[in-house]
Amino acid sequence: MNRLKKIGILFICTGEYWKFWDGFYKSCEENFLIEDEKHYFIFTDNEELLNIKDKRIHPIFQEKMDWPFPTLYRYKIFMKNKANFNNMDYLIFCNANLFFSEKVSKSELFANKDLFVTLHPGFFNKKPKKFTYETNVKSLAYTEKREDSVYVCGGFNGGTKDEFLNMAEILNYNIDKDFSEGIVAIWHDESHINNYVQIHKEEFNILTPSFCYPQHYNINISKKIIVQDKEKIISIKHKGLFYNIRFFIVKILKKFLRYGK
Repeated sequence: MNRLKKIGILFICTGEYWKFWDGFYKSCEENFLIEDEKHYFIFTDNEELLNIKDKRIHPIFQEKMDWPFPTLYRYKIFMKNKANFNNMDYLIFCNANLFFSEKVSKSELFANKDLFVTLHPGFFNKKPKKFTYETNVKSLAYTEKREDSVYVCGGFNGGTKDEFLNMAEILNYNIDKDFSEGIVAIWHDESHINNYVQIHKEEFNILTPSFCYPQHYNINISKKIIVQDKEKIISIKHKGLFYNIRFFIVKILKKFLRYGK
């Protein structure tokens, strides 16, 4: 009899993001990879979560960072803690506000590939010319638009432990190299993972947006994994004048580029 595969769920919830944990955990236990042994690696500064006593829940202290570092540095967090994943077979990163509304199996995610990513629900039905790839040629996230290009979201991806950590190491290096030269990609880690997928596309199973379906969307596809609206549960604050300005510009771009026809 084959042993159960150990799945490491990577979950970052600093600041107010702890409020998503209960719903995430309960829905994950009920609907996500129920045929395997799930382990939860919670990166948090919340005292209650840090004191959870459960053999499958592994709290790790992570200080709260100012925007945009919670997203820009997520792969740095994983690399810093990679020794904690030694016993895992797979690693899967999940945004804190995901909710598993339908059963999801490992075969759906991987389909005989070692890695998976998820098509962005705002771009899956658009031509590559609409994609908001990083356009600064000096950035290691710079990505050319091709006929076969896809645009993936940053909030749900995974792979076998070795392949995921290999990807995380490269992305972490690229993000650090950019930052050392004063460059921050337009969509942070999402820009970098899109670059990686473009280069290594054949290594990925590319999921439909059913696996990252925004709560406020109305798309005629199934809702296997729902992205809950953050603003309804926590207060979103981006510190620093530069990033506040950037945030509002990005919101305008989203309106015209992501939701426009």
